[in-house]
Amino acid sequence: MENNIHRKKDSARLFWDSKPKRAANPKDIEFQTAEVVIPNPGKAGQLPISFRDNLIGEDELDKQKMNRLIWGDNLLAMQALLAQGYEGKINLIYIDPPFDSKADYSHKIKLLSSVIPAEAGIQNIEITKEPSVIERLAYKDTWAGGTDSYLDMLYPRLQLMKRLLAPDGSIYVHLDWHKGHYVKVMIDEIFGKENFVNEIVWAYSTQGRPENKFARKHDTIFVYSRNPEKHIFNVELVKIPYSKEYIQSHFRDKDENGKVCRKRLDAGKWRTYYPDEGMIPNDVWSDIYYENPMSKVKTNYDTQKPEALLERIINASCLENGLIADFFSGSGTTISVAEKLNRRWIGCELGKVGIQVARGRLVEQESKPFLIENIGNYQREMIYLGGGRIYEMQKIILKLYGAEPMANRKDLGVRLPAPRRLDTIYFVYAIQCDDDSVYIGQTSDLLRRWEEHCEGKARWTAAHKPVEVIYHEEFNTREEAEDREKWLKTGFGRKWIKRELKAGRLNKWDEKAARRAGMDHDFDASRPAPQAGRELVYCGYPDRPVAAHKVEDLAMEAQTLDGAGYKRLVILAWDYEYNYDELLQTRLKAAGKDIKTEIISRQIPPDIYEYLKKARNEEEIEKLAEKIKFFEKPYLKVKKPEVKGNTVSVGIDNYVLYDFPLGSGKKADESREELIHLVKDNFAILIDYWAIDWDYDGIVFKSQWQDFRGNGRKAKIVATKKEHTYLPAEASAQAGEKNGKHTIAMRVVDIFGNDATAIIEVKI
Repeated sequence: MENNIHRKKDSARLFWDSKPKRAANPKDIEFQTAEVVIPNPGKAGQLPISFRDNLIGEDELDKQKMNRLIWGDNLLAMQALLAQGYEGKINLIYIDPPFDSKADYSHKIKLLSSVIPAEAGIQNIEITKEPSVIERLAYKDTWAGGTDSYLDMLYPRLQLMKRLLAPDGSIYVHLDWHKGHYVKVMIDEIFGKENFVNEIVWAYSTQGRPENKFARKHDTIFVYSRNPEKHIFNVELVKIPYSKEYIQSHFRDKDENGKVCRKRLDAGKWRTYYPDEGMIPNDVWSDIYYENPMSKVKTNYDTQKPEALLERIINASCLENGLIADFFSGSGTTISVAEKLNRRWIGCELGKVGIQVARGRLVEQESKPFLIENIGNYQREMIYLGGGRIYEMQKIILKLYGAEPMANRKDLGVRLPAPRRLDTIYFVYAIQCDDDSVYIGQTSDLLRRWEEHCEGKARWTAAHKPVEVIYHEEFNTREEAEDREKWLKTGFGRKWIKRELKAGRLNKWDEKAARRAGMDHDFDASRPAPQAGRELVYCGYPDRPVAAHKVEDLAMEAQTLDGAGYKRLVILAWDYEYNYDELLQTRLKAAGKDIKTEIISRQIPPDIYEYLKKARNEEEIEKLAEKIKFFEKPYLKVKKPEVKGNTVSVGIDNYVLYDFPLGSGKKADESREELIHLVKDNFAILIDYWAIDWDYDGIVFKSQWQDFRGNGRKAKIVATKKEHTYLPAEASAQAGEKNGKHTIAMRVVDIFGNDATAIIEVKI
């Protein structure tokens, strides 16, 4: 008995070795608007008229009045929201964090017969997209340490959620048997046991019945309030009908009008209850089912929760026009239902596929305008890996690319020109014709190809008169030449040639290079040609996307680095921020002649990450170099716009994706072959979403029109051409448009979550 006298009351806590000792704090982390999505211009009233007419920019938008879909790590997102004044502002938080179920977080993509041409001879294809390296680090690999690492992830995030929650707010934490019992004790500590409201059991029926134990057919949802005396609970909105059996057994009375009722004595007073009033659900919900595979809202997202579940939660704990947040938003069920129920919302998701699925649902239901945002300054944070592990990985990747890491810069390397074998030279060249058009090609016999152009035998220039070769470059392999040719044919590449030619910065053709090409009798020393030289190579961090502003800084630095500088900057990235293409174009245009560096953006193959984890020595890594290719970022090729009066027609000519993130193995290889076969005849099969900003202001993309592939049986191939009619000249002038010039930005997002942008100008 004496041992109990000094025992502290309610001292029980959850302890583990790596438990964070300090709470995460607000941080001045930027959000960068990647896109303002306007599913229905008729509902654009949430946007200022001046913004819709391009008279103000992103900085003048009141983002706290906008619904927001954030791509990035939710820890940083919540820290940023707190710093921007959201403390105590969110009325309802629902989270459905990964359950630590050892899932690999891959995403299944179904290409049904509705999007596959009949002549392909293929009915349906199911392909599996590998998780990005960022997702692997955040989930699969971070939790390899077991329960401790899972709790490490969730603990600081719940602390931040408590600060974001309004005084009348509630939080619903959706879990299952894997870690629910641990997390319950953790939430008691953070929110206080006195703020516990409910432990809801969502019981469902799905396929699969084990024979050696009871079937696990329920999830658990823990409900806590910020203040038990103030939390919202909308009784009338959550009542459910009585069952027929219950009415027959309990409603045996009749009122004075002969209506069936039930009379009960409550607190000394008789009360009358009617069957149509319904009843408040108890804490076991067995009346809500997973979405039917044939449902219009069903996606291919594995962890999608039913809309009925979120509808009940939102109706119960958030008033109309209240603010809801889901920081593990997945397929977007929470924000989709919040939109339908006229609540404001914030969604955050780490996977690009999840962002894309959520965007599609919101566009399809013609929601109010909303923002898609990046976390703008990841480079200040080390999120999932310690610095030493990251730097070692960057060093290896630089070597795999053929670059020698710098001694004083762990993320930079230098790639020297490979020794030439004179009998195996592949040429990439650009020819200027007399109508100022430029033709770009590649060949192993430049003399013969030039003669074909001059004699009109090359169909690409037959209708033009070739004047001179304005650009020439040599490569050891055809693959390198083809990669270079593809880049030069993009909008970026063509603009680079045009800019460098105009500025006189294309290097002169030297006699030695001309002689090796067999063309010295046709060209003199005044012919311009590029200078073969060193490349500066930057390797991105595996736990964050590469941002355009980072690349701009690197390009500026490259011009003077090591004294002589570098004419070419190669970016190796695990992923790029959402609107990387247009942001980089905008920044380079603003920089003008201050940046002369050519920039090539490449992707680090996701497979490298798994290879590096398994490699035991330098020899195994060297063998890997023979298998790995660093493909260029996907790009969009657009058709020449057609203008008739005030109407312009624009279209997609091609979307080029160099590699499919399907992983390795027999099944992945088969899927890759099938997809290559389909895409060869119709590139649009790859496109999930196409959007157009008819008056791009160079700051933020506004999707004023979009076409979507859709989900499940509703899936279709997107259109690749679209017309738009502008206001008449006088009205255009009143709206602030000058000389009838319009900048049109087109954005494509593919089925894997990659995006590409093209920008063109038209005059009406």
